[in-house]
Amino acid sequence: MQNNEMVEGYLQLLDLLNRKLDFEFLSDVVARHVATFAFSSVGCWLGDNLPLDFESLYHRIVVKRRGGYCFEHNGLLYGILEDLGFSVTLYLARVIYNQDTHPGLTHRITMIEYEKERYALDVGFGPLGPRIPVSMSGVESQDGEKIFRIAEGRTGEYHMQVLKKGAFFSLYRFELARYGQSDCELGHFYSHRHPDAAFVNNLVAALILENETRSLRNLEYWVTQQSGTQIQKICSSEQLWRILVGELDIQVTEKESDQLFERLNAS
Repeated sequence: MQNNEMVEGYLQLLDLLNRKLDFEFLSDVVARHVATFAFSSVGCWLGDNLPLDFESLYHRIVVKRRGGYCFEHNGLLYGILEDLGFSVTLYLARVIYNQDTHPGLTHRITMIEYEKERYALDVGFGPLGPRIPVSMSGVESQDGEKIFRIAEGRTGEYHMQVLKKGAFFSLYRFELARYGQSDCELGHFYSHRHPDAAFVNNLVAALILENETRSLRNLEYWVTQQSGTQIQKICSSEQLWRILVGELDIQVTEKESDQLFERLNAS
């Protein structure tokens, strides 16, 4: 397929075709992406081939609905926005969860410049991630009940933060260094092949809807709304399959669900 065909297919699926390419479009593309295409380590657990070229990402995420994580989702969004003519830059980040640690560069985000302002777009962080563009200016960006901001910690280190229990919590930090596709390949290889990698050791999946976040972590399925969180224990392969396909729109076969459930019980 040609790039323009894939971009058109993506936008059509999200009901964004022929829209004015303004800030409202950027906000909608982020929100609709995370509500439609699942964050997921399913492909990693099933041993799928996971190349990062644009066509492979489109077919895996949009057509086959296998989900993916940051190097996949944010790689796809980067290609879409670049093809549409937006000024985009990729950055790599370190997932820190509010700790002063120095892990590897295993997260990818997209920075976009719009009307002389810069915004971080991230459709690949999972259930805690933002479903809106977040300003690099430090101004708080509100999405319903959630508030995000980017704050500078040490000089030149920027933290993506979410407000939790009255205080800002750093999800990850990044520097405005020069990165390229080869850097993404390294981080991606670690993330889905290294025996200590989080996605190798945990089956995760999530959709972030407007008023509800659905998230799977191993043998627990969480549905979080403003009124609270419901947690469902997963006790069978059939139950896992129903959640993956029916609740998270990740297309797996019943046989593949058997494989996943068997591995979860063995770990």
